Formats: sequence, C-alpha cells, structure tokens
Amino acid sequence: MKKKILIVILIALLVVPVFVGCGSPSSNSNGNNNGNGSTNGGNPERQVAPDFSWQTQDGKVMHLSDLKGKVVLLDFWATWCGPCRMTIPHVESIHEKFKDKGLVVIGVNLDNPSKREAVSKFIKEHGITYTVVGDNGTVAQEYGVSGIPRFFFIDKHGRIAKTVVGYDPNMEETFTKEVTELLAEK
Repeated sequence: MKKKILIVILIALLVVPVFVGCGSPSSNSNGNNNGNGSTNGGNPERQVAPDFSWQTQDGKVMHLSDLKGKVVLLDFWATWCGPCRMTIPHVESIHEKFKDKGLVVIGVNLDNPSKREAVSKFIKEHGITYTVVGDNGTVAQEYGVSGIPRFFFIDKHGRIAKTVVGYDPNMEETFTKEVTELLAEK
C-alpha cells in the first residue's frame, strides 16, 4: 500500500511541472495577466509592452517598438526547462504559419550569457527559425517573468494583449486563435 502511494506521489511530481512550467509563475494559467497585476485580455486599456533592444545577425540594433504595426509573440524560455522544450515545435509552427501575415515571433532566452554557444547549437539542432535573443535578466524582470515558458501576445499598437504561462498540449490551437484575432484588429 505504501509503495502505491509513493508511486502516485512520484508520478504527480513528474507530471505537474510539465503543465505548469519551470519556476513559480506569477500569473494564472488562463493567460490574461500581464505580470503587473492587471488583466487585459480584450480590454482596450491594454498596457504598453516594455521596450527592449537586441542586435541582429547583421549587427543592426532593433527595438521591440520598431515592430509596431505587427503582432508580436514573445516567448521567454531556457534550454534547461523541459516544458519550454516541449513548446518549441508549436511556437515554430505558429511562426511558419503567420510570419508572412504580420506576426513576429521573438524567443527571449534566459540561459546564462556564458552559455550562448550552447544556446546557438540548441537553436540549430531544434530547427528554430524565429528570432532568438539573449537576456541577462533585465527583459524578463521588466515583464515580471518568474516562471517559464511564458508567452506575451503584443498587439499592433505595442500593447500586451494576453499572457500564457506553461505548456499546454493544445497551445497551437489556442495560439492560432489568439494570433488570428490580433491580426484582424485595426
């Protein structure tokens, strides 16, 4: 009897993190908390997404604010996070489906900056074709990220429309619906 209880507890400890994510998420799993304590799903009072910059492969500096007019999907992730790894094929599929329709996907990698070479290798091995930028912790802090994977849907006006924390086997369907709705907005 004790063995059965122990097995059930071990299985629960292994399965729960897959659906919750790595770390301690600060928002609810229905994904409408922006990390600053206010919800903003379809609300016209959406908060402006914190701006940040990164250097492109050709040395150009880009800012999130340069992408106004496009829908942006920010994906905060790390190579060591199991649920993050599980989301990659779904995020890649969303990128491929909508990249020519006005969606920009940006993966914000939270691995230690000393691991950049390993991250580059990981990106190639997993066929990630969307933009991936490294973060030394400041971007994640600005967005209130405390659990990963964490996704931010940013509308054409640069405002946070929705957030999602963790892995969901139906995420591709959910993300397709969200992106479609945001692309249709004026």
